[in-house]
Amino acid sequence: MIWLTTDSAVDNERCLTGIGFFIQGQQLARSPIRYGQKIAFTDNHHGEFQAVLAGLTYLAGQTTLAAQTVVLQTDSQLVEQALTKRYAKHYQSEVRAILALSDQCQLFLVKRITDRQNRTAHQLARQAIYG
Repeated sequence: MIWLTTDSAVDNERCLTGIGFFIQGQQLARSPIRYGQKIAFTDNHHGEFQAVLAGLTYLAGQTTLAAQTVVLQTDSQLVEQALTKRYAKHYQSEVRAILALSDQCQLFLVKRITDRQNRTAHQLARQAIYG
């Protein structure tokens, strides 16, 4: 089982957005994996979806998703609901891109966690924008 924890950070005053993800799992060659990246300025909701997409894209490059159970952990209620329902009115292009990858997994689960539980991914996203 692979645990993918994602988050985004936005500084509206400086027009900065960062994403971060944290991956844990025995199936990975090296574990855990920590990743943060600055992305083009966007709102927090788009950033949350971009973080999930980046994490899944990274995983797809490291392992065969068809053989994996992936548990996405997010503090975003919108992401959780959109991926569970497979629909988001204003974020459908992001949802489609994520589903294209998550549907390759043997099993893909979405778990909503608290901000406190998501501290590592959030710190990675903040480090990406404040370097």
